[in-house]
Formats: sequence, C-alpha cells, structure tokens
Amino acid sequence: MDQAVSKSSFPEVKHHINKSSLHKRRPSKEEDEQLLSQFSNSLDAAKLRSAIPEDRLHTLHTPVEFSWKQFWVTMLYENLPPVLIAPLAVLLVERSLSRAWHVMNHRCLFVCSRKHNSRGNHIFFWVFFYPIYWMITLALLLRFFAPEAVVLNVDLFQISLAYLFFSLRALIVSAKYGYYRPEDYAQLHRPAPNWSEAQTNRRLVGGGWTNPGNFPGLIEDELVCAMDENDVALQGISFKMDEETSTLLRKHSTDELFTAETGCNEKDEVTTGFILHQILSSVYNLKFPPIYSLSFLILALAIMLCTFLIRLSYGLNTFGDASLEVFIFIGCLLGFFFGSLGNLNFGMICAHDFNRRATTLKILGRLIQYPGVRLSELLFHKPNPEEKEKDKESTKSTMQESSTGEPNDPYVYIDIKKPGNVFAWMICRKTLRSFGEIFYLRIQAYTSILLSYAILCVLFLNVIAWTQTRHHVSTIWLLIIIVFSISAVCVFAISKATKLQTLSSDQRDQVQKELFFLEKELMDAENADKTLEFKQFSQAKVLLQQVDESINFHELIHKPTKVMGYAATQSVISSALGIILTGFVLAVEGFSGSGISYDLNGWFNY
Repeated sequence: MDQAVSKSSFPEVKHHINKSSLHKRRPSKEEDEQLLSQFSNSLDAAKLRSAIPEDRLHTLHTPVEFSWKQFWVTMLYENLPPVLIAPLAVLLVERSLSRAWHVMNHRCLFVCSRKHNSRGNHIFFWVFFYPIYWMITLALLLRFFAPEAVVLNVDLFQISLAYLFFSLRALIVSAKYGYYRPEDYAQLHRPAPNWSEAQTNRRLVGGGWTNPGNFPGLIEDELVCAMDENDVALQGISFKMDEETSTLLRKHSTDELFTAETGCNEKDEVTTGFILHQILSSVYNLKFPPIYSLSFLILALAIMLCTFLIRLSYGLNTFGDASLEVFIFIGCLLGFFFGSLGNLNFGMICAHDFNRRATTLKILGRLIQYPGVRLSELLFHKPNPEEKEKDKESTKSTMQESSTGEPNDPYVYIDIKKPGNVFAWMICRKTLRSFGEIFYLRIQAYTSILLSYAILCVLFLNVIAWTQTRHHVSTIWLLIIIVFSISAVCVFAISKATKLQTLSSDQRDQVQKELFFLEKELMDAENADKTLEFKQFSQAKVLLQQVDESINFHELIHKPTKVMGYAATQSVISSALGIILTGFVLAVEGFSGSGISYDLNGWFNY
C-alpha cells in the first residue's frame, strides 16, 4: 500500500457527491483521504478505532442493541387512540410540553404541524388513518358495552380480530423503535429539521428500506455504519487484480466515498469499499417484485370478504340490521382489509430483504470463484438524468473495447491465492453481513411477530371449540383464512431466510475446496523449489483456514439469521407448521367432541 495520498489517475471521472443523513457523523471525502493517509498497511485499515484520535471514537457507530425502554414506551403510545388519548400519554411520559409536541408530531400521533410533516401526510392521517383507527376502536367498545339486543348480530370475535390487526401493527412499530439507534431516537424530541418526515421515511422498512434507491445516501449511510460496527475502513483495503480490469473499474463513476481508486492503492488494486458498494447498489436498487404486492393484496381481500360472503350465503343482512351493527360491521371491514394489508406487506418485505441479502452474498462468493463476475453484472449505473447518457456512452465504449470487434464484457475475478485478497475478502464479507443491521434485526423480529399472530389465531379456534363460546360460523372460516394467509407469507419469508442461512454453509464448503486445491499447489511449489510461491501459498492457506473458522463461528453459531429466536433452517419451518397443524387438530377434536352445530342463521348458541 502506498502511504502517500496521490491525485486520481482519471481526473475526468465525476463521482456522485455523498448525501448523508447520519446523526452521529457525516462522512466526507476530505476526512476519508486524511484518514487513509495515516494507514501504513491494510491491517491499520482493519483496526479503524486505533487509527483515529481518541476524541473522535464516540463518533463511530456501534452494533445495534435492542432497547426495551424504547419498546415499551412505543407500545404505550401506539396502543392508545391517536389525537386525543395518545398525546396525553406522551405528555405524561416526556414531562415537557415542548418535547411532547415534537414527539407526537414526529411519531404521527397528532399530526398538526407543517414543519414536522408534509401536506400529504396531513391528508393521509386526518382523512384516512385517524378516522379508521377511531372507528375500529369505537366499534370494539360498542360491541362490549352496548345493550346485547342492539348488537346481537355482531360476533365479538370478529371485531376483536379486526382490532388485533392494529395491535399487531403497534407491536411491529414498537419493535422498530426498539432497534432505533440512540442518536436517532433522541432526535424525535427535537424540532424540525433536526428530524423530519423524510428521515422517518428513510428508516421505515416499508419506505426507505424497500426501495433505498429512492432515498439518496441511504445505502451509503448503512455501509458507513457497517464499517464502523466492524471497526474497518474499506477504502484502506484493496483487492489485487489484473491491471486491465482495475483500469476499467477505476473509470466507473460512483459515490465519492467509495471510489475504486484512492491514494493508498496501486494501479492493479481496487478498493474493497468500491466492490462492496457496487454489489449493494446493484442489488438494493432492484424494485419490490409486483407479484409480492399482488399476493398480499389478494390475501387481504380474502380476509376482508370472508365473513361478509358467508353471512350473505346464510341470507343475512351483510352489515347487520340496527344502525350500531352497521357501524361495527363497517369497522370490521376496514380493520380486516387495511390491518391485514399492512401486516402481510411486512411479511413480503421480509422475504424481499432476505432474498436481497442472499443475492449479495452469492455475488461476493462468485468473485473468488473462477472466472468471477461479469463486469456488467457487478457495476451499478446511477440513473441520474444528467449523467445517464454519459454513463451509457461510457459503458458502451467499455463493452466495445475488444480486438475482435465484438462486445467485451470481461469478468472480475479475485484470486485468493494472494494473501492480501483473502484478508480483504473476509473483511468485505464481515461488513456485508452487518450492512443495514438496524433493518435486518427488525425484519427478523417482524417475521417472528407475524408467525406468533398466526399461532394466536389457532389458539382462538381452540378457545371457541373447547369453551363453546357463542360465535358465528363465519368466524371459524375467518380464523382459518387468517392463519392460512399469515402462515403462507411467513413460511415464504422463512424459506428465503433459510436460503440466506444456508449460504454460509455453502460458502464455507467453497472455502474448503479452495483450501484443498491450495494444499496441492503448496506441494507442487515445494517440489519445484519455488520459494516465493510456496511462501505466498502458505500465507494464503493460513488466512483461508481462519476464514473458514470465522464463517463457522460468526454466521452459523454466534449470529445466524434467526426466526422465533432460532437459526433459520428447514426445521424452523417444520416446527412452525407443526404447531399450527397441531392446533388445528386439537380444534377439530374440540368441535367434533362437543357436537357443535349451527342454526339456520349460522350462529352457535350454547
């Protein structure tokens, strides 16, 4: 590594200006260059905290930790009706009118300030969210406390299930704030623009994380956090490859923080930060699959229409007879649709994210497997209107650089017979595993929460069967469809998580094969008395053995992808389905053993 910071070999390359929204530190190109100048080798870059002044240590991000305090405070806020009751709770907890004002606006518990929220947000909450939430809450209260004769045709279980969908949302939101970084959580008490609607959207799983390409700087911010968490500076660590490929990569326009060329690497080297940033940008800019949206929309419609179609088949008035019954049934309708729509969406987002993570790991693994990864597959071209045409022309000229006159799309290959490449690849992999950790942990939690709700619905079935509580037959079908819908989405998400977890074993196997071949090359080098090659291969072998052990411990034992607190494997899917099916069997026994039957209107009256 060259210690001297030099000017770029390609001054004509215009890199994108970094747009960070981090609160702990805002990285800049100038600070990075100053830091890189202090590194004497790649090992220094892999010990970031030892290379920076002590007074700057507090600016580095640490691994995300779950805050039970933030979780329970949010549970209180989100489970109380907004606008009227929730703001009072905020005032009592925050003990300051100013802090309470900012919190209730930032959390959208009482949207009333244009400084905190846009006009669109005001319209959404006051025209849509608040009325629906209050309607469902009032519908539940009316069913509990109104005279029985007035709400006789309303099944208590149905309005309870509609309300529980919103309680499920509250639980998911609470998990979100539980995983908030302390510096972000503190901003919720401060006035705009310290925290804004845009920053809220960036940290939403269904907002920024579903389509990070729509939020400039989000991918870069999460990569910076991942580097801080792993105590590394990726721009100070480089992959050594052939000079021709390196030249092509150095000419590529990218974010200024993650360029292929720095003052610390040579002509045949490319920074690990650039490689990892290109992989992440290519994968995480892929749109949310439309089939996912269509799937949870169909399931939400099935949940919404189930009870009403069954009531109609019994010749009953779909929305009841009395005015209060109509009100409650409309509340059920809205709760079933919008509640299930949002929660099932979370499940599909979980599947989408697990799939993206698996794809990034696959690409990183293919880089060390000959012949590597196609240049066109690796590089990401930012779709900025002013730069789009220039990028197209640059890509076109690159693809046509061939003596045969045919399109040239070379492979990018990282030779792990070189010890420096082994070291760089493992550092790159550790950072990739931590990328977007604040979202990764939330997504694992969301999958578990949704699966728990499906199990709760199975429990409801057993309560009805074994206690012989008054209910309508449509409630049974409703519970079955809810369990099926949520279970299907959860199993789909867990299957993606399982594939992600399996990749650790697959790539460990890949490392084992490389070790086997390297052992043979060591023997050949020794027999041929090639001292330099023997030394290089020996060093690479030692590092690869450490890579193997690190993957085994860190990814398979210490921090695997988890669902319900267990490593995501096929046995987790089997266990979850086993619990649900066992619950169904018990419910069937309860119904058959109790001799439950229904009258002409579909009611069971004990």
